[in-house]
Amino acid sequence: MQTRQPSSKEQTIIDEVVALYQCRPSEQAYSHYRQDAVFHDPVSIAKGLESIKSQFNGMPKLFERSDTKTLEVLDDPKQPNSIVLNLTQHYVFKGGKTPEKTLNSKVTLKLDSNGNIEHHEEEWDHQPNKTGDDGFMGKLSEWRKKADAKMVEMGVSSDTKKI
Repeated sequence: MQTRQPSSKEQTIIDEVVALYQCRPSEQAYSHYRQDAVFHDPVSIAKGLESIKSQFNGMPKLFERSDTKTLEVLDDPKQPNSIVLNLTQHYVFKGGKTPEKTLNSKVTLKLDSNGNIEHHEEEWDHQPNKTGDDGFMGKLSEWRKKADAKMVEMGVSSDTKKI
């Protein structure tokens, strides 16, 4: 897939969303999301802005730091009204002796007609996430991811002032 240059408005959204991946959550970053936005990755499906905030606000509790190694805007004509990123993050877990992990993802930010994020999809190694449409195992995976997101939401504040 080819890369492209983002518009200035897209670049602002990209910079602030990538800050979430860098363990730097802020109200400014969350201002780009709709209240009913959905975040889906291989670990969780977070529905609603408060649940999305909890997912990203929990990252500084888990990781000492997260560094962006690659950030490219991909030109995907099949995804109109979307910002598609090739993102490589290097995560350093807290605790010193815990392993580090570098993860390459395809991140798709689907925008509504007002330019707000309505769906944030992260696909590790650019592999599609399993959903209920993928049969029995997909349904189990989707149920687990929703439950995981709810557990994080219960245990992590969505208030960026409390991080």
